[in-house]
Amino acid sequence: MQIPLALSVLRCREADPDTADRILRGHLEEAAHIGLRRLWRIPTDMEDRQRSLLVQMVARTLLALGREQEAQEMLQDVRKLYGRVSRQWLRWCSSLDQGWTFLCLNRPGRAIECFRSIVDDAAAPPDLMVEAMNCQADALQLLGECRRGATLVTASAAVCEEQGWLQLAQVVECHRLELAAVQLARRSDELSDHALATSFRERAGTMPAPVALRRQLAEQERSVGDMVLVAHRLQHLQLLITSACGASDISDAGRLIECLSWLKDRRLAGLESNARIESAMALMAGGASNAAFDMLSTLAHNESQVRQSRYSMDLQYCRSKLLQTQGRIGDSLAAYKQHVEQAFYVLKRDFNQAVLANPAETDAEGGDAVRLRLPLRYRGAYQFILEHLSDTNLSVRHVAAHAGVTERSLQLAFRAHLGLTPAEFIRRRRMERIRSELQTTSATGSRVSILDVAGRWGVNNRSTLAQNYRELFAETPFETLHGKSGGNGSKP
Repeated sequence: MQIPLALSVLRCREADPDTADRILRGHLEEAAHIGLRRLWRIPTDMEDRQRSLLVQMVARTLLALGREQEAQEMLQDVRKLYGRVSRQWLRWCSSLDQGWTFLCLNRPGRAIECFRSIVDDAAAPPDLMVEAMNCQADALQLLGECRRGATLVTASAAVCEEQGWLQLAQVVECHRLELAAVQLARRSDELSDHALATSFRERAGTMPAPVALRRQLAEQERSVGDMVLVAHRLQHLQLLITSACGASDISDAGRLIECLSWLKDRRLAGLESNARIESAMALMAGGASNAAFDMLSTLAHNESQVRQSRYSMDLQYCRSKLLQTQGRIGDSLAAYKQHVEQAFYVLKRDFNQAVLANPAETDAEGGDAVRLRLPLRYRGAYQFILEHLSDTNLSVRHVAAHAGVTERSLQLAFRAHLGLTPAEFIRRRRMERIRSELQTTSATGSRVSILDVAGRWGVNNRSTLAQNYRELFAETPFETLHGKSGGNGSKP
């Protein structure tokens, strides 16, 4: 996440250039300390939007430092500040924040849901969209969806070019190379028994030759200037490629250890664990098993530690390989079984192809990424709404009664945490369900009455349907049904 972190910092830099520069130069702990001190002072000369950007920058830094609980508490408290900027800002920034949290907790499927709500919103600011696209690409790659991730990064590069953001475009290019390098290391024959190996091979697209990729990474490393955080990551990626190809020597091994020590010395625990696993997998791909296991000594001390780790799937895989080299075949098979079971759990929990293909179904299929923004006592109200969208009698009063809260408190909770009133939330979700059904019908060429579709989602008034639908999607239901759409996303 070093390169996406740099993207986020560049986006938020206007709020506090000094803190941003310290992060980009690799002094994250110092930057977090200074940023927190400035936030505590609550400077009167800092606007709400600027202060919210500083909070995001500091929170991302805390995640990189492995201080997840502190970051989450900060992001929970900042929603009122977002709301003072605008309700759209609240919705966009809350989704981005939660996506970052899920990604750092190795929950890629949930992260995808959050980032996609920004990527698919045509009204989202371009800089927020660029960050969300690149973070979603990281999450997709964790699930083996490399081609999808590469497509998003390419799209984000086009946005940067259109806006004239040269430095941001350069970091996006670095991220494109990063995804290619990690993917290349994962495609080795030595790792063909990994549970996600097929995905990394079959969903990869065209890959550059290792020598060419290393050369491009080296060129970018020389050109990023004072962005030491990015330069360090590019250096690490070059070593990963060399290790995966089995071409590393003693000096390369020493440099790889130095890369990990650089992270450790700066107490970047949130980045170090993932970097160690990447290094170990690359070394195993190149046949250097003993060196790979040394990389994991701090992460896989015992079986209990491995089971509890957020990286359990890959750690169990590495552990099975280690036990195999030691001749402990029974223990190796047991660890491999744990690896496969963990992979199945991750895919079942975090990866639903229908959700990825159909954003409109996100909340119905697995939308706890949205639901978790609400305080615990209001989450039942959220779920009740989703389950009763087809009920024409659904009202805020019914929802409040079901949840055992007052209508006013329900209104305040939804507005503060989702950026929408309950009535607006109901209206938006109904329109999304109607749009999804019309798009499916359009693709299959079936005949259907628009009012019949709307009626199935609790909307029986033609003028209400037309007004709300056009307001949200910038087109009519008729245009959606007959493939004449001029819009490409929902409005706030």
